[in-house]
Amino acid sequence: MIENIQNIYVRDTETRLNPKPHIVYKVEVNAAVRTWSVWKRYSEFDELNDKLIRLFPSNPPPFEMPAKHYFQSTLGNPVLVEERRRGLEDYLRGILFHKDDRYRETDEWRDFLAIPTGRPLDAASMYTSETWLDEYNEVQAKAKEIRSLLNKRETHIAHNEVQLSHNYNLQAKKNLTLLGTRVTQLETGLKGLAEGSGKDGKIMSAGELRRRQDMLTEIKEEKDTLTKLVLATRTDISKAATPASSMDRAALFKQPVRPSMNKGIVGNGNNNGISSKVASVTPSSRRVFGNSRATMPAETEQTRGLDNEGLINLQKQTMEDQDSHVEQFSAILSRHKHIGLAIGQELDYQNQLLNELDGDLDRTADKLRFTTRKMNSIK
Repeated sequence: MIENIQNIYVRDTETRLNPKPHIVYKVEVNAAVRTWSVWKRYSEFDELNDKLIRLFPSNPPPFEMPAKHYFQSTLGNPVLVEERRRGLEDYLRGILFHKDDRYRETDEWRDFLAIPTGRPLDAASMYTSETWLDEYNEVQAKAKEIRSLLNKRETHIAHNEVQLSHNYNLQAKKNLTLLGTRVTQLETGLKGLAEGSGKDGKIMSAGELRRRQDMLTEIKEEKDTLTKLVLATRTDISKAATPASSMDRAALFKQPVRPSMNKGIVGNGNNNGISSKVASVTPSSRRVFGNSRATMPAETEQTRGLDNEGLINLQKQTMEDQDSHVEQFSAILSRHKHIGLAIGQELDYQNQLLNELDGDLDRTADKLRFTTRKMNSIK
């Protein structure tokens, strides 16, 4: 069954350096029950347009493609990139919403948007070198999402919130099933690229093949680790969530353990007898920067109940959240920059119009004075 496409957007762009610097556009396809994205170069849009024109020479696509810039590159020019992005989006949406569906019924249109047709997919021939990397990045993001779900599950288990932990575990299982399928497709697709049976028909070099095999091995190991975590029983998780002892936390944060005086007294009646173990953990008298007193980190509601591994995972999750916020802030700044450039161009255009209007007014005033003198001479 063919997906019922409801809308298409070209929302984002990205600059890539391999095989040489170029711009790719993110095409977001909204179907009736799901949404997916494909990354395409301008040349791929142009190739689709040429194929449709060859198929229907007397009925070209309803919208024209954005023009090529022969004397000005889009690289490093956000204004041209944004102009082309809008033009490509209008081109695809024009075909999608046109009353004539002949374009949408072609295999070229379905292949371009990666629309599932109900036929089994041949993973060995469905990727190009670039689309394989796109899929790998999306699989990596899916693995991070699963690990985040598992961290939330363990947090709820530590607080005895059974229903919430069960919901997160179910989500992690569903995503893990999808992850396994996509990793298998990546492995098959890489074999196809190595044999030259990929979508572009090119044979991948040996060095690049080894690099991608290493990448694939890493993601497979991550999948196996996630599988073990997902299938862990509640008892295993509860044991793992047991609060760590002060000795464990001291080892984690590389801090000296405060000795107990009762354990340091040798049982011979001599109160001055201190064991060598206690003496070995006594803080050094050497000068240190900052606070010389060794203090344990303050506990919070979020860290209480976590063991060493749980603390490290929480720290990683916090850092990933901070990185995500920085990326969002960077995207907002980039959009503001583009808006500022567009406003600047609009102001330049308006200033030009005002200058032309000022010139027209001067010429009109001259003509009016000349006409007035003529009228006065006639009188």
